Amino acid sequence: MTVSERDVAVLRSFARRIDPSDAGAHNNLGVLYYQKGLVPEAIEQFTRALELDPRMQVAQRNLEIAYHKTGYYDRRVAELQEKLRQAPDERDPRWELGRTYAILGVFEDAVAEFEELLAHKPSDVAAIIQLGLAEKARGRLEVATEWFLRAAEAEPDSSVVQFYLGEVYYNRGLNEPALAALERAVTLNPDNANAHYLMAFVLGDMGRHQDAPPSARFS
Repeated sequence: MTVSERDVAVLRSFARRIDPSDAGAHNNLGVLYYQKGLVPEAIEQFTRALELDPRMQVAQRNLEIAYHKTGYYDRRVAELQEKLRQAPDERDPRWELGRTYAILGVFEDAVAEFEELLAHKPSDVAAIIQLGLAEKARGRLEVATEWFLRAAEAEPDSSVVQFYLGEVYYNRGLNEPALAALERAVTLNPDNANAHYLMAFVLGDMGRHQDAPPSARFS
């Protein structure tokens, strides 16, 4: 598909105007890119949407379609693997390869790539978090907990890490440490909506509905 310069200009103008923190806006922009045949740009936007909202199923589905129906997945993975063959210590292609595997649910391969990143740089907190997420996604909750604890030790002021830690504790049925982590997440960032929302479930399970702050209560 040939894309006119006018179409590209319109899309770029739209991209400049969207809220960079709005997952839905990134997904919608990805759809527009995909419809115009701009697959790499579409994948970038769907990926960004999922980084902002990992539970956004429509962006997940759109990403899978963009990767598989166009053949982009096979081409891009081959390109990244070749880059790593030539420069195995280079972070960016290994990071992208790991994220690609994780987003598409190939968690075993994702874990292998992020572990390789840590072998070269043990303090890479982003890779540690991705390992925790990948292990959680494939049901290895105790292993995921250890990764999130390691991330929390490296970045004690990260509300996002505390939320992930609270979430994995909650999934393991460990309400007390889950609540402690979520309270820490909210203290670090009072606008962490995910932490507030999950806290309501934890307090409910503990029979402490009245203890939930207004921001964490169900209407």
